[in-house]
Amino acid sequence: MRWYLPLIGLALSLQTSSAFAAPAAGLLAQLKLPLPKPAAPLFAANGLGQTSLNTQLSASPEELLTKLKTELTAQGYKERQINTVVGAWGFNLVMEPPGGTSVDGTPADKVALLVAQAAAIAPGRLNLNLRFEASGR
Repeated sequence: MRWYLPLIGLALSLQTSSAFAAPAAGLLAQLKLPLPKPAAPLFAANGLGQTSLNTQLSASPEELLTKLKTELTAQGYKERQINTVVGAWGFNLVMEPPGGTSVDGTPADKVALLVAQAAAIAPGRLNLNLRFEASGR
């Protein structure tokens, strides 16, 4: 009779540790982005789930940043203003996911953040990358 108690404890701990976490790729795929065409999934060694979205488009950094912030805010994301930087070279935008969103693979002592970065690759042309990263609280 005592032999099954550790098994019950193990089953409960496994169930509670993985519940409610969504894969990063799934969350990225669900984003409604103001882009002329969908961004393609791409391997990202440092991103949660080792995945990101990437695309190239014609826009100014300021214009794209404004559109992204507006659309992501409407989806429940909250900007971490201290991390927002924009210039002729591109931009960096960090947003906290909507309340209750948990990204699979996030260490217990960290939080998952959506990172959007754009780099100018030619006049009027940007490369945009979006991914989830783990960061200190």
